[in-house]
Amino acid sequence: MTGTIARRLRIPVASLSLLLVMNLGGCPSIFDTSGNDNSSSETGDNVPGDDSSQDNPALSNNADKSNAEARYVGANACRNCHSDIAELHSRHGHAHKITAISGEPPTFPDGTTAGVPNPPDGFAWTDVAWVIGGYTKKARFVDQEGYILTTGSTGKKVQWNLAFGPNGGAAGFGNYEPDHPERKPFDYSCFVCHTTGALPQDEDFPEFQDNRPGMRGTFEEAGIQCEACHGPGSNHFTTSDGQVVIRTDRIFIDPDGSASCRACHNRPYDDQTGNIVASGGYLQHHEQWPELRASGGHAQLSCLDCHDPHRSVYYDKANAIRQRCADCHPTANMAGHAGAVYTRSDGYSEALGCESCHMSYPVKSATAVASALVGPVARIGDVRSHIVRINTEPVDYKTFFAADGKSVARDAQGRAAVTVDFVCVRCHNGNGLFELSVARAAEIAKNVHLLP
Repeated sequence: MTGTIARRLRIPVASLSLLLVMNLGGCPSIFDTSGNDNSSSETGDNVPGDDSSQDNPALSNNADKSNAEARYVGANACRNCHSDIAELHSRHGHAHKITAISGEPPTFPDGTTAGVPNPPDGFAWTDVAWVIGGYTKKARFVDQEGYILTTGSTGKKVQWNLAFGPNGGAAGFGNYEPDHPERKPFDYSCFVCHTTGALPQDEDFPEFQDNRPGMRGTFEEAGIQCEACHGPGSNHFTTSDGQVVIRTDRIFIDPDGSASCRACHNRPYDDQTGNIVASGGYLQHHEQWPELRASGGHAQLSCLDCHDPHRSVYYDKANAIRQRCADCHPTANMAGHAGAVYTRSDGYSEALGCESCHMSYPVKSATAVASALVGPVARIGDVRSHIVRINTEPVDYKTFFAADGKSVARDAQGRAAVTVDFVCVRCHNGNGLFELSVARAAEIAKNVHLLP
């Protein structure tokens, strides 16, 4: 496997490939969309499953994510020809899953609300090698030896939580794994979904990223960059007679997300069971794939049916969402909520839409609502769920989960449904809107779409 061998030998292809494209004046002028090898470099035969005669050559490789055992070239090389997409991606959370620290706070794109102003109490930025996240929900800190700081091992509040309006969460430090007294490695099992080109450590490949003992395994590039989804790019552009040849059959296109989104938007990594992991009365985050599969009639949708994968749903929602509920449900009404705006005493307001109910917040990444704000019944995490079905029986969140509370309950058809304390009562709790009990909310929810 030449690509694997080259990568493990750390051939510096990223810098060479970038220099090559830049020396040729930016975007190359020769495009080989036929699948034929017109270059003088080693590219091999067409990738398995390639159909070079199809009308759209950009989709000519959707079977081989290795791109014929290519090498990683880095996002900067991709940017030379795809600057428009690169600019969009630079504001996406994928691009900022981890950030290297050089004695100063991490920097994020202008105009976003992201930010990590300080390291945890008792630590300086010089003690921190990497920040995990910090862009939309929370930040965790990796020390100079490659271990994630935990509350249990430091006695400190070591997780920075960003402010989150829907649940009233204020920015500040909180606990992270207070019951974890040992140092926690930031190893492959963690960074596989935070990096590009991750490889686990094993007997044949006993390497540590950055030579840090806590970072067992390696990766090519921080963050979910171009090649994390499209595969390594060295065979996508090659040289012929001093010019660059673009091979559209040598870059991977994932038409439905099943080869890319599924692996990381799942717990554990690339799980195939459909299990939806829960903890503490909330779903755990990054489980959108099994959530959607448990959503009844929506189970056949793919991530890319609704999402533009290059645009941020936080900072460019108007363009990031490709399909809206009304596109598929044009006759569904707003269940008496049309034009309504929910305003709470702490200043949070929300123009109500389909997703307010059908994609509420039963998922917790960093914070959940305090009962003092919305009463003891309402439940609000900080991530929208892709389980769009609503349970209209008079039951609370405990029914939403299995008996042990560690997974979401599903029926014989594999479907799940969110209970009304996550849906109706998150607004109808006496703070901003009149209060509803679980029983009354369920009674109304059964026929809510019959309201004018």
